[in-house]
Order: sequence, then C-alpha cells, then structure tokens
Amino acid sequence: MTEQLPLEQIVAMISQLLGNYEAQAFEQSGFSELSVRQWLYLETIAKLGQPTFSELAEKLEVTKPSVTTLVAKLIRMGYVKKLQSNQDRRVYHIVLDAKGEQFTEMHANLHRLIAQHLTANLSATETQQLSALLQKIVLG
Repeated sequence: MTEQLPLEQIVAMISQLLGNYEAQAFEQSGFSELSVRQWLYLETIAKLGQPTFSELAEKLEVTKPSVTTLVAKLIRMGYVKKLQSNQDRRVYHIVLDAKGEQFTEMHANLHRLIAQHLTANLSATETQQLSALLQKIVLG
C-alpha cells in the first residue's frame, strides 16, 4: 500500500489536475477568450435559466452594475443576449446564445471527464462514499 499523503498535498494535486483539464479543454474548444469570471457568469445563467440582471446579481452576490458591465461584454462576444420581459417591459432576461450553449455543454462534458478521472480507480462503493463526502463538504 502506498504512503498516505497529507491532505494539503492531495488538495494541491487535485487543484492542478482540475486546472490542467480546464485549460486544455478551453484551448481545444476555442473558449480560451473567456476569463474565469465570464465562465462563472455563463454557468450561473445556464443554471438559472433566463435570469434577470437582478437575479443574476443576487445569485453571484455582486452589484447590478457589475452584472450589467460583464453581461454587455458577453453580448459583444456573442455568448448571451438580452430579451425584454413580456410581463414587464422594463425588465430584461439574460439568455444564452448558441455560443453560450456550446460553452456550457463543453463545460458539463469537462465535469463528467474529471469525475470519471477521479473515480477511475475506485469501486462502486468507494465512488458512492467519495460522492457523499464531497457533497457533505460542499453543502455542509
């Protein structure tokens, strides 16, 4: 059996692994133009469906002007568009454009690939245990 590594070293190794996977995927898929903050916005927009600017600001815990600025850039880059609400013409929803949909699909595939890598040498029981432990860490 191999020697047990310190948790800090394991976390560093996982962090490097994730960073390498993401950098490689972004470079190969043509999304290297996006910053980490921009892909966080895209992921959040995808999870929320068609959020308003206020809903996105609340979810990301940032100001509405910050959201407005970054979304305007994502619109110029072709990742999102804004649609006026049918119920309240003063309200706009942020919607993924085709390029934004492609990005979120690529990112979801990346998450699946990473999960497969992390569990490749684990039994089904160990995979369930890992999943339960990570869920407990993330969700409390």
